[in-house]
Amino acid sequence: MTKTARNLFLSAGILSVLNFAMPVLSQEEKPTKAVGISVPRTNTLELGGQFPELEGYRLQIRTIVLQPGAHSFYHNHAKRPVVAYLVSGDYTEHRDGEGTVAHAPGEQWVEDKDVAHWSENRGQETAYLVNVEVLRPKKK
Repeated sequence: MTKTARNLFLSAGILSVLNFAMPVLSQEEKPTKAVGISVPRTNTLELGGQFPELEGYRLQIRTIVLQPGAHSFYHNHAKRPVVAYLVSGDYTEHRDGEGTVAHAPGEQWVEDKDVAHWSENRGQETAYLVNVEVLRPKKK
């Protein structure tokens, strides 16, 4: 094998390895547990008392506090849709299929049954988030 052919063969091999490795190296790591997050306030409304056809369903509002550097664990909303509102601070989501989304204070958004994500506070100040969610009946 000539030196030129060997170099071409070696270059092709290196490029093949890089093409395989790049997607693996660029994938975001999905946290398996939450860090620096607290839920100091929760209120729940039993919806059956308001609408009999919704017996067992609950409407819940939560205040969520994310310290600087905090992050949630990777999760989905297949059984718990959410409407969220960022009161203050920095809140960045990492949604499957949508990439990274940075939310600004005063912004609201929906996390429906198709959302799978994790989030973090990349800022230097505490972030305050309000989530309103529908909870299914508790299993007996």
